Amino acid sequence: MFINISFKGEISIKILLFGPAGAGKTSLMRTTCLGYNFMKVANIKPTKGISRENFIFRGIMELTIWDAGGQERYLERYFSESQRELIFSEVTTSVFMVDSTVINHKVKEVFDKFLEYIIQFSPNIDKIYVLLNKIDLENSKEDDVFKFLSENVSENLRDKLAFTPVSVKEGSAQHRLIEILDFEIQKSTLSMQKLGKIRSLLDKLKTSSLSEYLLFNQPDGLLIASTFGKFESKPLEFLRFEMGTLDSNLYQIYQQAMEILNVKNLSPLGLSTIIYESDLCYVLVKEVSDGAVLMTISKNKQPNVFSDIITALNSPDFESLKKFVSTSEL
Repeated sequence: MFINISFKGEISIKILLFGPAGAGKTSLMRTTCLGYNFMKVANIKPTKGISRENFIFRGIMELTIWDAGGQERYLERYFSESQRELIFSEVTTSVFMVDSTVINHKVKEVFDKFLEYIIQFSPNIDKIYVLLNKIDLENSKEDDVFKFLSENVSENLRDKLAFTPVSVKEGSAQHRLIEILDFEIQKSTLSMQKLGKIRSLLDKLKTSSLSEYLLFNQPDGLLIASTFGKFESKPLEFLRFEMGTLDSNLYQIYQQAMEILNVKNLSPLGLSTIIYESDLCYVLVKEVSDGAVLMTISKNKQPNVFSDIITALNSPDFESLKKFVSTSEL
């Protein structure tokens, strides 16, 4: 099994994304792990050979995704004696993706070889996930494709297969992949230890300010942890906190004010916290690191609430959270 610790301390696992050309593998990867919307990947170019990319899923687990281009000339190479061990060994999670509108005997041949080499070179794998994509199309034949791919598969191997009809366009494929990866986090002791540490630090912030906290992973927009306990949300689309025209004007005023106050060696002025409010509460959004954003929701608007939150966000507990998320050291 391909599990190691990256240079930043994240738990790294090997995900093999396999299947024929045009099945939607790269679109799935980019919409799930990078937060792209479907229109951005609708006309994506075919992957040439194996594309290996690293992502931090939920800010906890590093994924090394092997996205295998599905053109026939590449498939022949993957199955060749010189390459198949490299590609199919040490796989933690295997995903085979197929177009549910197409029933093709070559696809069945590819699927059977895929199963053969996954079992041969990654024998400890628990599940083999099969995604039947494009069920949003009227000519989808997911039931027929399921029966077709299942033909002549041994009973023992069939128990390992998990078929799911999905649609990248409608978002169900992304939801399924997130479920699969969350399951990998649950199996990883190191991942759960890291998650426990983050939850502990958030609980300390909650205790000191009597507010709720949610920590999000910026690249994929997924929730890392919160003080709400079980909390589910759709992936969020984040914009970087960057200096704009207004901020540039503010910096000039800030610079002049510091000159009046005779303050030398000015530190850079950056946007770090955004504050919203309703009639009932405050909502603060603050960058914790380049890859994480913390949302704070107060329970009311009593006079001391806002100052308590600001104190919490400048406390040793927040600095510990910031350091932990930035370095990912358990």
